[in-house]
Amino acid sequence: MKTIKSVFTAMALLWLLVTVICMIPISVLLTPSLCVSKKYYAEWILFFFACISAIGLYPLGFLYKILKWKEFERYLRQVSLSIDIAGNAILGGLLNDNFITKDSVHKFGVVHETISDNLGENERDQTLTNFGKRIANLLSVFDFNHVKKSIVEDK
Repeated sequence: MKTIKSVFTAMALLWLLVTVICMIPISVLLTPSLCVSKKYYAEWILFFFACISAIGLYPLGFLYKILKWKEFERYLRQVSLSIDIAGNAILGGLLNDNFITKDSVHKFGVVHETISDNLGENERDQTLTNFGKRIANLLSVFDFNHVKKSIVEDK
């Protein structure tokens, strides 16, 4: 297992080096945005760094966890929850326009909430569009009453 750990660590470091090399032209291309705001420049740099590093590091981490196998089911649950939360943040505007009615009080895009939680709250309040209802029903095919079980009451 020690050899596997060393190999995966070396691969991760190599990918980080690739990421840094890729960031050089991106940072040069973004240089004009420095005229507008240093804050926006830093945000764009961090965004691209996160995206590029994730392309290589996420699959690497996933393969490493498969090889270790310990608590893999719990790991899959954590990863799927993280993807759901990220999807809600990234797709919030699109989901608001397509899944819920205008009078909904439970909007998508709120950080730390899942898409399923928002679907469940809107299903309960009867503010889902037909498309939103279809998506909620689709999720119930895989996990019965998924959106209802996913509701976490807002504080």
